[in-house]
Amino acid sequence: MLQNLGTVGQIYLAVFALSGLVCFAAIGRARKFQDPDVRRGLVGLLATAGGWALLRAAGFLLPDPFRVPAYIVGLAIGFATVWAWLYFCSAYSGRMYHRNKSLRRVSAAIFLVVVSVKVTNPIHGAYFTARQASTPFAHLAVEHNVLHWTATGLSYALSAVGLFIIFQLFFESEYDTGPLSALSALIGLPVVLDITAQFTPLLINIIYAPIGVAVFAVGVLFVFERRFLAVQRASFGDDLSIYLDERGRIRDYSATVREVLPELDESRGDRLSETVPSVAEALESDDQILERERSDELRYYFVSTSTTSLGDTGAQIVLLSDVTQTERQRRQLAEREAEINEQNELYRGVIDASFGFVFRIDKQGRFTFASPSVEEFLGYSPAELEGQPVSITLPNEATIERAWNEIEPIFDGKRNMVRDFPLETKAGATVFTDVRGVPIYEGSVPADERTTEDIVGIQLMVRDATKRREREGLISVINRVLRHNMRNKMGIITGYAEMLEGRLSGGDAEKATQIRDTADQLLDLTESAQRLEEYRELSPDLEPVDIVPMLEDTVSELQMQYPEASVTIDAPDAVVVDTHERLKTALWEVVENAAKHGGDPPVVEIDVTDTEAGVTIAVRDNGPGIPEIERDVLQSNVETPLVHGEGLGLWLIHWIVTSLDGELKTTAGGEGTTVTIRLPKAS
Repeated sequence: MLQNLGTVGQIYLAVFALSGLVCFAAIGRARKFQDPDVRRGLVGLLATAGGWALLRAAGFLLPDPFRVPAYIVGLAIGFATVWAWLYFCSAYSGRMYHRNKSLRRVSAAIFLVVVSVKVTNPIHGAYFTARQASTPFAHLAVEHNVLHWTATGLSYALSAVGLFIIFQLFFESEYDTGPLSALSALIGLPVVLDITAQFTPLLINIIYAPIGVAVFAVGVLFVFERRFLAVQRASFGDDLSIYLDERGRIRDYSATVREVLPELDESRGDRLSETVPSVAEALESDDQILERERSDELRYYFVSTSTTSLGDTGAQIVLLSDVTQTERQRRQLAEREAEINEQNELYRGVIDASFGFVFRIDKQGRFTFASPSVEEFLGYSPAELEGQPVSITLPNEATIERAWNEIEPIFDGKRNMVRDFPLETKAGATVFTDVRGVPIYEGSVPADERTTEDIVGIQLMVRDATKRREREGLISVINRVLRHNMRNKMGIITGYAEMLEGRLSGGDAEKATQIRDTADQLLDLTESAQRLEEYRELSPDLEPVDIVPMLEDTVSELQMQYPEASVTIDAPDAVVVDTHERLKTALWEVVENAAKHGGDPPVVEIDVTDTEAGVTIAVRDNGPGIPEIERDVLQSNVETPLVHGEGLGLWLIHWIVTSLDGELKTTAGGEGTTVTIRLPKAS
């Protein structure tokens, strides 16, 4: 059979057989390609081209009845080579055409239609006609008809699309892709042989495409495999790349990376660590950032590596990603974070100096933060408290209810301050604290647009009040003992003074009267001290109160005790202010002082003025006025060894009014004294 082929026929047989064997041999190497889609495309291309070539070779050796069927099967497999080529080109270039379901359906339909026409050629004969020829050697001579050239034109057009995708990739990769471009062109070179065979007897009319595929496979998978890998890797985005071999030597690099690293020029074959040590150092650093001057500005590049392999070829691709904008923002954030940390330390110092520790709770009453100093005070570590309900630190149900009563106004946007609030330590002991609570708003909402809907939690600043409470308790006990003893002793002194006052006459009787009056003053002093102790809490809960009935009750009581006093009141029908029931005590002290120390007879005038700025209560008398030393004590709010008041009545008034967010003012003139109380209007 080989002898019948002659020299020319044997050459044809050898070329096609060798092409088929080369394609199948390359499949094993292509299967080791890491990218699964590229691997499928290459294997499909090599398998179809190899099968097509071997069927062409078999056609020269098969007996006459089998040559036409073998040729038809080869035509079908050959057409499949076109689709495998397109699949490979799409995957290798990083495009996703091969994944598009619509394109795949259309491709399958076209493939089935064309293959059906080829397979049914013995019936219609519109695709080709065949005859046995003896020149230039014994072979099956094929005459292609219109349908063949239509299908062949479609195949050439589709192959050209794939070539365009490949050449575009090579152009964009910035690598020296001349050899790869030449190899890719060989895919299309057999077209020239196909066309030439139509016009010269030197070539038989047979499709030569498998030969081009075999040459392409040998070139990209055995000769230029490193560059083939580098170009494919670069197709996935970053063109700032350096291609290294398994020994860390530079094998190739993109043109754009040379603009960033001019040291790479003429560096092929050199070690990366010696040529551009800054890149090697960046790879070993924690942030993997390379700083470089480019276009008169400092730019930042993230340096990473990607390992790939093909067959026995190992490679490492060093990629430089321009992250200048991101890195600048990161560094600015780092600087800002350092400033915030410094401010936090400052705030922590202020809080530690003002408060023992800090809590934050969410709307469900769970701890979201506790400062480290809480452990020293309550015995809980911050980690133990975070996520736990506030009740874990409260001694009983009554305290829990009180806590929520104090917390609710804060969720309404108000601030709150509570004194002597009990907390329970981890060991079960009860301690007392002063607690200041403020709402925490959603940070993204501007301050001038915040509403209660934007409150996400509460910050509680806590201070240990146990020692102060113990000290005040001791003082309270001492005060009560002193007042009790003083009332008892003064009662005895008053009784004896009244007895002497009735038995004596003249100057002795006046002295007895003076003793009784002095004793009464001391008793009044103890009563004022008792009231001061009762009202030592400076921050009562204020609520809207109509003060007109309160004034009327006070005046009625005054007229009963001082019937000789003339008392008038000029006030609107209703005046509502934010205040507390204790205001009545202050009003009584003011009007009683006016009646007690007024003229003869005493005249007391009360005027109430309601304005937008607030409510003013002015109490005027016709007495000699408050001594200057008393006004000085009230004005300075301090008593000294040389400056002190005679009594506690004015102190009590001052303390109550200021605790109600009000103001107290005294004015003394030739016609008496005016005491003015200013209170805030109801909000």
